[in-house]
Amino acid sequence: MSVARHVRSGLAILAGLLGVAAAAWDGRTPATGSMRPVIDHGYMTAPDLAERILRGDPSLLVRDLRPLDEFEQLHIPTAQATTLDALARETLPPDATVVIYGDDERRAFDASAVLRRRGYLHVFLLRQGLYEWIGRVLEPRLSTDATAEERAQFERAAGLSRFFGGVPRANVERGEVPVGYWSGDGTQAGLAEATRSAVANVRRRGC
Repeated sequence: MSVARHVRSGLAILAGLLGVAAAAWDGRTPATGSMRPVIDHGYMTAPDLAERILRGDPSLLVRDLRPLDEFEQLHIPTAQATTLDALARETLPPDATVVIYGDDERRAFDASAVLRRRGYLHVFLLRQGLYEWIGRVLEPRLSTDATAEERAQFERAAGLSRFFGGVPRANVERGEVPVGYWSGDGTQAGLAEATRSAVANVRRRGC
């Protein structure tokens, strides 16, 4: 084999090794430098969040993206008010489980993307934010014609509701039970208005 072929062969091997090294480095987190596991995508439900708060999950961080005046009226226990810009600069524990919520789901998605780009792996959105917390934790409802599965879910929700100072309501009409994810007209404006109305109702009842 000629010297030129030796050189070309050596360069090819070196290029391959550099490629493997680059891929490995790209899989490291900025926060820790450790190899990146599978990222958790998606949502955390309000009851699941409530149970984590109840048991004092040390990895849990909850961030509220709503305006500060709305945060001060009512927010999820342990939550901290923040903005997208502040979250982009905040230093979090590398193994934190971060739950983000607000009245604008697009802003929440953007916040989630910012944290993932920074190497945080366990980032969740609370679908429909505080409105879901009120509807599924503070004020769960059980209809008179509830199925066995609905009754089991309500029993779980009722225990959480009482712990967080809520008012579970059994034996209501089917039409009083929220369906799906929870806002009236499905728009961001509709969600924000529904949340403000739900907060006002909770405050009137003193929850």
